[in-house]
Amino acid sequence: MSDPVGSKQYRSVVVQEHFGRHLAQRLLIVLLLMAVAVTAYWLGGRSMRADFQAVSKDYTELAWRLSIAEVAHKETSQQLVNLEVGGDIDRQAVNDVRLLVSEYKQTINQLNEEISFYKGLMAPTEKERGLGIRSWEIYPAAENNVFQYKLVLQQLALKHSVLKGVLSVDIVGKQDGIEDRLSLDILSEQIDGQGVKLRFKYFQYVEGELRLPQGFTPYSVDIVARITSPKAVTVEKHYGWIVQNTSE
Repeated sequence: MSDPVGSKQYRSVVVQEHFGRHLAQRLLIVLLLMAVAVTAYWLGGRSMRADFQAVSKDYTELAWRLSIAEVAHKETSQQLVNLEVGGDIDRQAVNDVRLLVSEYKQTINQLNEEISFYKGLMAPTEKERGLGIRSWEIYPAAENNVFQYKLVLQQLALKHSVLKGVLSVDIVGKQDGIEDRLSLDILSEQIDGQGVKLRFKYFQYVEGELRLPQGFTPYSVDIVARITSPKAVTVEKHYGWIVQNTSE
């Protein structure tokens, strides 16, 4: 018995629509898995800076998920090419995967930089010994005259002992044209009036938010780390006031 007129075309459309829905479901699952991974990384990123092993583990996990995302992107793109009739939802899903793969690659590059940084902290060269002020960075915040700061101190030694001491940071500039020096203690709510307490074996990460008063123009930063135990050591470092680009 012959098929009714249009039945083959109807079955073709039904199969394509079913395939499209199945494809969209698969893409949704992949997107959800990757979104969870990225969210988990960024939420725990601050605490993981204090643990090199945790950062390495995150790098391996994200690298593995990146490979999954790339495979999913390749497969779904090919499947859509083979579809004679594809829904806009399917094409949008593939675009979402393509965008997420790009974001994953950027995250992997950032993790590579972090791992190289931590390797340098954990394994100083033969010429590096003692206490070091590793880096000072400033980033703009959402409000005017408000900035995020990040500071890393490092013990450069083959045999590490716990260092104890205090850190002072001064922002040097001009207040309404008059030379002035402001302590980070009064600019940042994250620091009390006694300064930053230092206690670390390998490195210590100090970060927070500072608010400059109206009319104050900064041009440099003076950092002094004073170690009192196991023996007295003082290290000073001077930085220019350079605000980093948040898009980097």
